[in-house]
Amino acid sequence: MVEIIGPVVMTIIIGAIDLYFMIKDLSGDAKSTIGHGLGALIPIGILTAIAFNISLLDPLGIALLSNKYVTLTLLAIIGAIIVHAKSAAFKGARGVGSHETWAHSFIIAILIAASPFIYPLISTYLPI
Repeated sequence: MVEIIGPVVMTIIIGAIDLYFMIKDLSGDAKSTIGHGLGALIPIGILTAIAFNISLLDPLGIALLSNKYVTLTLLAIIGAIIVHAKSAAFKGARGVGSHETWAHSFIIAILIAASPFIYPLISTYLPI
């Protein structure tokens, strides 16, 4: 069965944390910072949906993707690269790049990979 609610909830939470990191790390105007943060929701949402639905990758027959933890590690690496690349492409007041640190990119990436394990802990407190 395809998970939908979990990835959406975790995307919103991770996106809010990413937006906090961007506001903390850069000195651009509010409109472009929030626009950049909302643009980061798309790749975060895709990677989170893949993290929740790893079992759908089994029919592809790729042995590397059949291991859940290897797939989550690959998603974390891809997530860190995407988040940091979006940060580097941002045009803020301090020049090109929002200067988001690699540490913040890795925190977001780890949250993406750990989201299937975090969601059951917080789902009992949600009204959904």
